[in-house]
Amino acid sequence: MNKLFTTLFLLFTFLSNAQSFNSKNASVTTEDLRTNQYPLDTAAHALVIFEKGFSEFDAKEEYDLVTEYVHKIKVLDKMGIDEVATVEIPLSKSYSSSAEERVKDLEAYTYKLVDGKLSSFKLNPEEVYTQNFDNYDLMKFTFPNVSPGDVLVYKYKLISPFKFTFTGWEFQSKIPKIHSEFTSKIPGNYDYHIALVGPLKLTDLKSEIVERCISFNRAANPADCSQNLYTMDDIPAFKEEEYMTSERNYKSRLKFELKSITRLDGYIDKITKEWEDVDDYLLKEKGIGKQWKKDRLVEELLPASIKNIPDALEKAKAIYAFIKDNYKWNGEYQIHDDLKLKDILKDHTGNIMLLNTLLYNLYKSEGYEVDPIMASTRSHGFITKIHPILSDFNYFFVSVNVDGKNYYADASEKYLDFGRLPYRALNSYARLLDTEKGSSWIDIQPEDYSAISFRDSIAVQKDGSAIGFSKQTFSGYKAYNIRKELSETERENYFTEFSNPNDHARTTNLNITHENDLEEDLEITYELKNASQKIDNQIYFNPFSFKFFQENPFNLDKRTYPIDFGYKDMFQYSIQLYIPEGYSVAEMPEAKALRLPGNKGSFIFSAVKISENALSIQCRVNFTEAVYGPEYYEGLKKFFNEILAVQEQSLIVLKENS
Repeated sequence: MNKLFTTLFLLFTFLSNAQSFNSKNASVTTEDLRTNQYPLDTAAHALVIFEKGFSEFDAKEEYDLVTEYVHKIKVLDKMGIDEVATVEIPLSKSYSSSAEERVKDLEAYTYKLVDGKLSSFKLNPEEVYTQNFDNYDLMKFTFPNVSPGDVLVYKYKLISPFKFTFTGWEFQSKIPKIHSEFTSKIPGNYDYHIALVGPLKLTDLKSEIVERCISFNRAANPADCSQNLYTMDDIPAFKEEEYMTSERNYKSRLKFELKSITRLDGYIDKITKEWEDVDDYLLKEKGIGKQWKKDRLVEELLPASIKNIPDALEKAKAIYAFIKDNYKWNGEYQIHDDLKLKDILKDHTGNIMLLNTLLYNLYKSEGYEVDPIMASTRSHGFITKIHPILSDFNYFFVSVNVDGKNYYADASEKYLDFGRLPYRALNSYARLLDTEKGSSWIDIQPEDYSAISFRDSIAVQKDGSAIGFSKQTFSGYKAYNIRKELSETERENYFTEFSNPNDHARTTNLNITHENDLEEDLEITYELKNASQKIDNQIYFNPFSFKFFQENPFNLDKRTYPIDFGYKDMFQYSIQLYIPEGYSVAEMPEAKALRLPGNKGSFIFSAVKISENALSIQCRVNFTEAVYGPEYYEGLKKFFNEILAVQEQSLIVLKENS
């Protein structure tokens, strides 16, 4: 009965604290200022108490899209100041015209208690500034005189001439929210596809028809509008973590995509095109498709030593290597810009579209069946599959068919082997443009495993030290990562900076095999001289000289989005441990065996005695999937905890024989 009373009391206290905030509107109350905790997220440093948006086509602004924003935010502690005291407002602008978004009627206030009374401090308009970039501007300001406990309120209107891009709404952000609402007021002749992205559900949705709300022509009758109010309450913060693609894929938000406009004469203008229309546009557009027909420009580019290779696969690999050796990626994407293949031929550097278009044309000129692939990087977000949206694409690579097998090729990474895409491109799927059959979706998850294999041979000495060697083999993306690290690191520093040694491990020498032969597994061999602890007549020795991981990448209480490694992983550590003469094994670590549901991963550890003076230690980790649903999160978190514990805490106790 006491437990029940305590539970009810705590629940009532939590609800009372949450309700102390005025989440009905942007008016600031003394309770907003006095309440300094949010029980639904006790780790939060700041909190959105109330926010709303309202978007419509405004006749007073020449029918531009106008969105009114109002935000009320609570600063819970000092760290919250860094999170919310500075506001950034991105403003889109056009490459091809003077069209650009602008802000109107900006106001911002800091509210605080001064001598127990509510006081406000207004933002000086002169302290608002704008940073200019190529395709957008960034308006910024910082609230005046902010301290923990304050409430910040700001509002403004965003005027956008980009009528086809109806403002969406992000319910979820990096801080929690008590109440968020958004109203869209859309003329009846505008037809949108509206989607709620993310795992959270709306608290409420209210729809109504506003009659005669707008007139685009004085001679025409005013049109009706569809007005929808979307509401969401008690919204948890979106917390980023490793092994995720773009947050745009998972944050709860409203997304509007214009499908068509019915004009005054009854003609329906289809804004959302079919894939056939987009295929035709891409293949004919001068900046993209026409550059895929420039194979004559590159006919004399390859040396005879490559052109005359008889084996088709070896020749395809040689062409790929030729591009990587002679032309460089400048780090930019810009796949929708005007392109000229002759620019990269002249400068030997270019964006991702130019570089891989050059690769495409070389394969085509040599008679290979090759197709262009439009894609999106992991950080850019997934491509919409329902209908084509060109802005969803920001990346490009090619598919080349060799002896009936398709290989993906991207020449932007020096240390990547043929047929393997850069990690940034591993975004589940992409769109292949077949010039004859049309476009289609392709799966771009790697089929093979990327593996790490360690084989150690260690002899423990009577003084507790140990000597031996470690032979380490890396394949797939693991080999790529190490090769890239090696290229950027002095040899003498690699062991300490990148090899993840345990604290007791030391090396006297290292040797690298196949560093520049990308078709072979990379091998690194270390000579080891390790330390251990000897107390009286016992030696306490950790057999693991290296760790697969420095820390557990999974630390959230709950994760609502997938765990996306990008590729399948395999780790293996095998150790032959030799016992000094006159010693015997007093204690060994216990064996462990874990499996993920559906046999989608395994972790096995064992230590066994194979002779009077030798032990065999085996540790194997296998992730059979590149992407795991959030239901596997707890299992994966446990896997990593167990792996870290085994490799950091495993002890073999050797006792001197009496």
